[in-house]
Amino acid sequence: MIFYCSFKWIILAFLLIISQIKFKKNIEKKNINQIIFAKEINHYQKKKNVNKQKKIVILIDPGHGGQDPGSIGHKGLKEKEITLKIAIKLKELLDSNKFFQAVLTRNNDSYLSLKKRKNFLKNREVSLLLSIHVDSAQQSYVSGTSIWIVSNNRIHREINSFINNKEENIYFSKNIENTFKSNQNDIYLKKTILDLQCHCFQSIGTDLSKYIFQEFKKIVKVKKIQPNYASLGILSSINTPSILIETGFITNFEEERKLKTISYQKKVANAIYISLKNYFQNKYISNFKNID
Repeated sequence: MIFYCSFKWIILAFLLIISQIKFKKNIEKKNINQIIFAKEINHYQKKKNVNKQKKIVILIDPGHGGQDPGSIGHKGLKEKEITLKIAIKLKELLDSNKFFQAVLTRNNDSYLSLKKRKNFLKNREVSLLLSIHVDSAQQSYVSGTSIWIVSNNRIHREINSFINNKEENIYFSKNIENTFKSNQNDIYLKKTILDLQCHCFQSIGTDLSKYIFQEFKKIVKVKKIQPNYASLGILSSINTPSILIETGFITNFEEERKLKTISYQKKVANAIYISLKNYFQNKYISNFKNID
């Protein structure tokens, strides 16, 4: 790293050091998990009493809709139709499990702006955003599924936007809210906490993607066994872990044919459901032998 020797930068460095000292003191007083998680950690914590377990809320976002058809296949199949059908089937599976509660951003062929989709996350407690899409390519031979996670550049942009926009209201856990209120003027502390939290969310997305790929390999070609990173608006919320799943290429003749069938849509939805169930069971509620 290159340092420019000027009075301005010396002052900024001094302020940063002071902020870091304050942050470390906060860390010593509170468990780090209680500070950086945007959701109540009790969503995921191991608990002895099953009846007191809070449900894991999954927000399912079927891509496109209404006047926005998304990608269109060679036979006229529209992305918005497939994403909605898979999303509804996934919701049914999740809701049948007592540990999950699924919410849809849309449940019909309606158009939702990116702002309205993100508003679902701003004002409510959501454990995970899962956006469902179908991919496309100019070459019809391209096929396979893929997973996307928000990039570091987009994270930093969203954090800076939130810090600079004092009127924006976003749901955070009580621990973060209290920390922000008691340090209203400490911008560096806020940025540090949000940066830690968002990178924690990236790790959740990376770990979860391994479970999804494992299930997808049983039913479809996996384009890449690791997630991609991009500056996607739907993944840019700073208070919720999020991933985007491309369930296949609608421009591939064989995958378009499969995606159109109810049986294959059920297979995709079930693969995602099994992935979520296994992930949360192994990571957070492994003391329960079966969460079916």
